Order: sequence, then C-alpha cells, then structure tokens
Amino acid sequence: MTARVLICDDEPALRELMRVALVGDYEFAEAESVAESMEVGDEFKPDVALVDVMMPGGSGLDVVRHLKDTRCLVVSAFAAETDQEEARAAGAAGFVSKPFDPDELSAMVAGLLSDDR
Repeated sequence: MTARVLICDDEPALRELMRVALVGDYEFAEAESVAESMEVGDEFKPDVALVDVMMPGGSGLDVVRHLKDTRCLVVSAFAAETDQEEARAAGAAGFVSKPFDPDELSAMVAGLLSDDR
C-alpha cells in the first residue's frame, strides 16, 4: 500500500532532501506556507506530514493542530527541549532536528506508518 506523505517546508532544497531520504513506497505532496500546508493537507489526506515550524504565514505547529487526524513529524532547526515539548503539546507524533540524518528521518516515518499496519 502506498503511503501518502505531505512535506511542509518553505525551502525547496529541504523538501527535495526529505523526499529523497524516504525509502519506500510513498506518494508525495508539498507545501511551502502554513495556509498552503493546511489546504493541501485537507485535500491530499496524508498518512504522515513532515512539518517545519518556521514557515510563511505563521507557525508549523498550527499545521500540526489543523491536521489532528494525521501523524505529524516536526522537522525543525529549533530543537531545544522546550521546542520539542511544544511540538508534542500541539499533537506532533515525533520531532527531528535540522540538519537531519536521512536514515533517521526515513526510520521515523516508517515507524509512524507501522503503528497502524
């Protein structure tokens, strides 16, 4: 079964890196702002969303709250314990700090997807 992954980040190079890092059978959608992330998320119905915190139009944590039925993994350069706690409080299923290890990101996404298989 093909898993649907939404990548929410305002940096095209990082979106590409996340796509390349994910090894498996995935269908991707991308968004580069908070508003676009919410819109695409509503239409695309992802299984997992990779969400940056700092995006145009607000906080990626608003996207996490909006996509409450989607497992969200926050991928952010803001990686202090308080940032991670705030992400979890918003509903994030996990947190990866930038710069990220591609293997770690792939393993975390696979783990989130295996939770319901």
